[in-house]
Amino acid sequence: MKRRGREKKEGLNEVDVFVGQRLRELRMLAGLSQSDVASALGLTFQQLQKYERGFNRVSASRLFKLAQFFRVPVSVFFEGLEERHAAQEAGTASPQAEESEGTLRSREALMLARYFQNIRDPQIRGAIRELAERCADQTDGAGDPVVGEEVDVVEPAAVRGRRGRSAGHSVGQA
Repeated sequence: MKRRGREKKEGLNEVDVFVGQRLRELRMLAGLSQSDVASALGLTFQQLQKYERGFNRVSASRLFKLAQFFRVPVSVFFEGLEERHAAQEAGTASPQAEESEGTLRSREALMLARYFQNIRDPQIRGAIRELAERCADQTDGAGDPVVGEEVDVVEPAAVRGRRGRSAGHSVGQA
């Protein structure tokens, strides 16, 4: 049976997929839906979705408009591409590196990055960074606490200092 539309013989192009992933990251960091970005650029959300998945190639003029929309240089869409390609050619791309890359692109990680960007107080940013480091150090790499190890949640000094001023409010509400 003949399929509608054009068929790709080689599959998806790795550069198109990479650019699409960067587009998705920028959109999510901005807290926008596919519909929001698509309507601002005169596209359908389905077209933007195809760009993000690498099914359709983003033209140079459209890439320029996207960069203007997100207020970033066009080069942002290609940052890290050469390193990734070199690692794949050398066969040094480890499963752990691929897993961490997938984690960095997860919705939850992108939302955390977006919230973190909005925190203006350097002491709170430092406290959150310290808390994240301590939580990460408490795991054995698989995300679970080390067997037999007691997990203490240590409140960073910057958070302790702010708590006295607004009892009952979380750090984000201070």
